[in-house]
Amino acid sequence: MNRIDPPDTFDDNAALDALSVNELLKSYPHLQQHVPAIKAGYVQYIAADGNVRTINKVPLPKPIEDYLKDLYGSPPGDIAHIGGIREESDPDCCPMCGSFHSGTLDHVMPKAQYASFAIFGRNLVPACKCNTKRTSSIIGANEGERILHPYFDDILSERLIAAQFEDLGSVPRVTLRLLVEPNSLHYAAVCFHIDNVVRRTSILSHISKSWKKMLRRPSVAAAELRHDPPSLAVLREILAFELSRQDDTHGSKNNWQSVFISGLLEAHVLDWLLAAFRRAGRNPDGPLIANIT
Repeated sequence: MNRIDPPDTFDDNAALDALSVNELLKSYPHLQQHVPAIKAGYVQYIAADGNVRTINKVPLPKPIEDYLKDLYGSPPGDIAHIGGIREESDPDCCPMCGSFHSGTLDHVMPKAQYASFAIFGRNLVPACKCNTKRTSSIIGANEGERILHPYFDDILSERLIAAQFEDLGSVPRVTLRLLVEPNSLHYAAVCFHIDNVVRRTSILSHISKSWKKMLRRPSVAAAELRHDPPSLAVLREILAFELSRQDDTHGSKNNWQSVFISGLLEAHVLDWLLAAFRRAGRNPDGPLIANIT
C-alpha cells in the first residue's frame, strides 16, 4: 500500500472529446450526447478526493456503458495513455496491497458498476493481481468503511500494518496487526481496505516464508545479522535500520517486507530472537533453531 502521484501527462476531458468524434469507433456518434455527463462525473470524482463513499454513479444507458468498457479493453490511439499507466507501474510496491508485483491496472471504482469511470485516469491505479482478488465491494455497511485510494488518501503514506507473530518457533502463527488507533478519522476506511484488499492476498504466506528464511540464515532478514547482536538494544537498532532501508527501497512503509520487519521489532519477538542468537553451539549467521528444514 502506498500513496502515489496520479498520472498527469494527458487530459481526460480532451481524450473523451477525441473519442466522441472518432468515426472509426463503434461508439460514434452515440457517445457524443453523454460526454457532458461523463465529464461532470470526472469533476465530482476529483472534488470528492477519491472518497468512494461520496462519489456518485453517473447514470448512462447500457450501450454507452458497454462502449466505455470496450474502449478500456482495447484502447484506441485517443487513450493510448492507458497502456502507459500500466507500463509505468512501480515494480517495487503495489500501491493497493504492498506486494512486489505489478503489471495490471486496478479500477478503484470497478468498471462493471461504474462504467463512466472505465477510462478515467484518476480511477486507474497501477497494481498487482490483488485487483482480481478483492471483491467488487468498495464501501462497507458502517460509516466510514471504504476502500482507500492511492492517488488521494495521504494515510497510505503512514505505517498502517505490521506482522504479528505468536507461538514463536519454526512455524509461528502469523496475523496482521493494525497500527491505526480506533479514534482515528481513517480507522474505518483502513480496516475496510485491509480486510477487503490486503488480507485477500498472499501477504501472510510471504511473511511466513520470510520468517523461515531468517531462521535458516539471519542475514537474509538484515545484512548486519551476519554478526550475532551482543544485546537487545543492538538487535533492535539493526532491525530498525533495516525497516527504514526497506521503506526507502520500496518507497512505502507498507510494503510486505517492511510489514515483516515491523513485526520482528515487537518486544516478545526481540526477546525470542536474542535467545536464539545465543543458542549454544550456533555458528555466526547459522540457523537460529536446530534441525530446521
